[in-house]
Amino acid sequence: MKVKIKVPATSANLGPGFDVFGLAVGLHNEFLVEEAQDFEIVIKGLNSLPKNKENLFYQSFVYPFEKLKEITPQVRIEMNLGIPQGRGFGSSATAVVGGLLAANAFLHNHFSFEELLPMAVELERGKHPDNVTPALFGGLVIVTSKKDAKLTYIKIPFPQDLKAVYFVPDFAMDTIAGRKLMPTHYHKNDVVFNTGRVALFLAALQSGNYHFLGTAMEDRIHQPARTKVFPLMPQIIDAALSGGAYGAALSGGGSSIIALAGHRFKAIAKKMAEAAAEGNISGSTLVLDVTNTGSEVKLIEL
Repeated sequence: MKVKIKVPATSANLGPGFDVFGLAVGLHNEFLVEEAQDFEIVIKGLNSLPKNKENLFYQSFVYPFEKLKEITPQVRIEMNLGIPQGRGFGSSATAVVGGLLAANAFLHNHFSFEELLPMAVELERGKHPDNVTPALFGGLVIVTSKKDAKLTYIKIPFPQDLKAVYFVPDFAMDTIAGRKLMPTHYHKNDVVFNTGRVALFLAALQSGNYHFLGTAMEDRIHQPARTKVFPLMPQIIDAALSGGAYGAALSGGGSSIIALAGHRFKAIAKKMAEAAAEGNISGSTLVLDVTNTGSEVKLIEL
């Protein structure tokens, strides 16, 4: 058996939607898995990941077999990695989702995507549903837990006239380390601030009043703490807005900055890069479509 898995990058939080909002974008990691006599992992694109059975993709591949008490087949795994690591694109989520989907294909689709979702959250470093959910289902998702702690999500088709413009710094940020910088308690005014902006964000997208996104993507929950390791973040966000973006925020746990825009994409990217360069931060820029298509699974005839 041979299966190809394609998993999109994601941007979580989008400002005020901490651990709730996730957006799938048109940048992908691809994984090719086939039965083999000897275990092997081949990585193209990045060489810093383990090529042994400690690899997160492989550990995620094994998980469904162990859950069903089935024997894990011997496989060769080829990874074509186009998503930067540690830059707020959900790269670890792609490994988890990819491994689970590959295993599920070998198990003749025993699990539905909905059944794979809690497994993905369990396996993902930090256990963050806001990355694995859009990686699985695509589009903009709102994900939360019910009183019984089970996850629930809604997928919202994202406006196709908006694109995501990114400044991607050359330095990485650790999501878990960034969380440790956050306060354990928040003032009521800050909670109200974020709650209102979450509602405004969704209303602005639904109504097409994108000019509200500048306010709607402001945050007082996680970004202020993360400026301690990325002091220039606010200036780059301001540069995106001055360049013509509707709104901008830290992508996931960083270090990338995402700006949502309907035009002047290259000009916005240039403004962000210039603001970063003024603070001696180097990096690159990307202009990506939002994808309403989630992960794709393709069986390949041998």
